[in-house]
Amino acid sequence: MNAMDDHSTTVVPFCGGALERAAAERLYDYAQNETARRALGGQRERYRQRLGEEFAALARWRLEPGVLLELAWVVRDLRNRGVVFGLGYGAQCGSLLLHLLGLHGVDPLEHDLPFVGFGQELRARRLHLRVSSRAEQAELAAGLRRFGRIPASGEIDQRALYIVVGREPAAAASAEMVRLRAQLDDRGGRATEIDPCAYVGGEADQTTLRALAAGATEGLFLVDEPQLREALKAAQPETLAAVAQLIAVCRDGAPRGLATHYLERRQQRSRAATEAPHPLLTEILESTHGLWLFTEQVVAAVARLTEGTWGDAVLACDGLREERYSREEGEWSQAVAAAIARVQALPSSRGLYLVRLLRQALAQTVERGAILPEVLEAYRQAYFKTRYPAIFYAARSNLLLTQLAPQGGVRYGDERPQARACAQRQALIGLCRRLRQQGVTLLPPDVNRSEWGFSVIDRRTVLFGLGAIAAIDRTLARRIVRARRNGGGYRSLMDLIARAYGGEVDRRWIEPLIFAGALDGVARSRSALLAELEQIAAVRPRSGWRATSGSAHAASGPPKVRLDVGPFALDPHWDAAADVARLPGGEAPDAVARPGWIFQRELDVLGCVPSCDYFPDAAAEGPVRLRAVT
Repeated sequence: MNAMDDHSTTVVPFCGGALERAAAERLYDYAQNETARRALGGQRERYRQRLGEEFAALARWRLEPGVLLELAWVVRDLRNRGVVFGLGYGAQCGSLLLHLLGLHGVDPLEHDLPFVGFGQELRARRLHLRVSSRAEQAELAAGLRRFGRIPASGEIDQRALYIVVGREPAAAASAEMVRLRAQLDDRGGRATEIDPCAYVGGEADQTTLRALAAGATEGLFLVDEPQLREALKAAQPETLAAVAQLIAVCRDGAPRGLATHYLERRQQRSRAATEAPHPLLTEILESTHGLWLFTEQVVAAVARLTEGTWGDAVLACDGLREERYSREEGEWSQAVAAAIARVQALPSSRGLYLVRLLRQALAQTVERGAILPEVLEAYRQAYFKTRYPAIFYAARSNLLLTQLAPQGGVRYGDERPQARACAQRQALIGLCRRLRQQGVTLLPPDVNRSEWGFSVIDRRTVLFGLGAIAAIDRTLARRIVRARRNGGGYRSLMDLIARAYGGEVDRRWIEPLIFAGALDGVARSRSALLAELEQIAAVRPRSGWRATSGSAHAASGPPKVRLDVGPFALDPHWDAAADVARLPGGEAPDAVARPGWIFQRELDVLGCVPSCDYFPDAAAEGPVRLRAVT
């Protein structure tokens, strides 16, 4: 279930070059400026106090501020180049300083994350960065090696940080949704970036939470699993914290029966005593219904029972964690038990009992700082699915589109066996059908409107992408779009060939556009466009055109093919304007009035990306009109 876990990581030592004495002051000034920009009033004071605590930790562990500062510069440069970074990884999300530097996207103060994981990571001189793809993983590693200033001898400076570069595939979908939302809100050439995780804080969108509680989690990162879906329906969470608790109890590796026990406690079905083992722990366990779910609860319990600082409690918990499988109390267990008994005026046996309880809790809990980035990623996608369904499905379609390749079954008329089976193509077909079932309108492709990928017209309208049509790869789609932007919309088939194709006539690149309806906007029927294509392909090179594979078809005429797939059948030479009135059920008037209606009926036939499965070699016995199969 934990899609963020990826063992294919790269560890890169990073020394940096800004190690001069002024680096600490520059890092401090940068953090203070970011604090003044983001926080006001009492919140600003909380930011400054937290930063003071973290800067003291940097000095205590003798970490060079310049290394963090230059690492932030490298990440910012790669992000500006289009590299998609994840929200964060693990307990280092508890660091406000790393958040202000842009090394993770979770504000620890807004989500009440204590200063715990930052020390654990940096004491080991290790930081984690996550990107959305393997290509970006390689690019980030290359950038770190380039600016890491590792000596040619290979000797690693003791001041270096070890950057663990991994993958977070869910970030690509979320970033694409944010991009499409910015384009949708574009006014006067200036787009506004809308990211729900940028302002969620402790208050989540109630409409999104109600959708999650209703089990509408299909296609969502992390929560699209039967057990968690049923838990969401049973618990009816009203806050993001409740969603995080449900993910914690349903995660892989959670103690057996923990989810059932949690739901019973939450729904007050169990009358068993839920009192805390000590009065000071009542407040800590109240929010989780008397159960130990997060490591931060154990740290808070140790700090409260011993009246120590968070730093001392973190060290104590690290020691207790090492002894959690030992039957006898070790050095840390005895020291913590003695401190609890002394501070709380308890018998030594009671102090040992509380320590054993805390050791057991450490063995079954998970760090909330590690769960929260995943929760926010799932919430972000759920927000777009609920508020902007067109954006959600268009983003997922575009991600599938990037995985399509000529070897994956998208080449028009490809006869190779591997072209007959393409998992990404079938997933794209299913996604388009699901989109229509959710009430989202899918408009047909249009050479005068479509981009390479799927684009969004409004909250519930998606425009089909040129790249999902057979044989139209990213390069060819960009040529079509670039020529349209430079010279305006295409007025005819010959205009398209002359401007987008450079006068080169290759039926493999043009026929799919006609069959998919991308040229319906030129006010000519598809049969007329196909006839015109035959005439253009038959013209000799002396007329200024280069006839390639189309010239081989000039003598024999257009190939006779028949489409009969799914609940509808379609003749490629079908004239929509002439034959739409002959559709059964008297639907012709409405069909003409509603944009995209014809394409909705044809989608099952075209299968989004036609291949040889949709264009068999067997010739049809006469034309086949669009008809309903009863």
